[in-house]
Amino acid sequence: MTLQKRYRLPAVLFLFSLVAALSACGGSGGSAGSAAAAPGATVIGWQVGATNVQTTVKAGTMVQWKSTDNMTHTVTSSSTPSAFAEMDVPGGGFSSPMVFNTPGTFPYFCAIHGARVQNGTLTVTP
Repeated sequence: MTLQKRYRLPAVLFLFSLVAALSACGGSGGSAGSAAAAPGATVIGWQVGATNVQTTVKAGTMVQWKSTDNMTHTVTSSSTPSAFAEMDVPGGGFSSPMVFNTPGTFPYFCAIHGARVQNGTLTVTP
């Protein structure tokens, strides 16, 4: 058996496993998201490695998250009980727009990639 034939099957299995693992980063959840930002929305960049993202807006402001790394993400409330419904952020796209009317501090994270890898806080002022 040649060296090339000996490693062909393991290499194919590895590549298949890699493709399957990467496609699992899609996830599913609440809102479907949108292809463009809503007029006047505050847009928050959202990508793997974004930790301690701090954003402050006035009550009544429309907010959207944008995937800046072309991967699918979620915006998931860290509050108990949940402060808002989980939103999908499609790869390269925007979450559905959300208006925050109640002042407060709202921590969030990506349920797909984990709170240690991707998290932030939205502060809404009166």
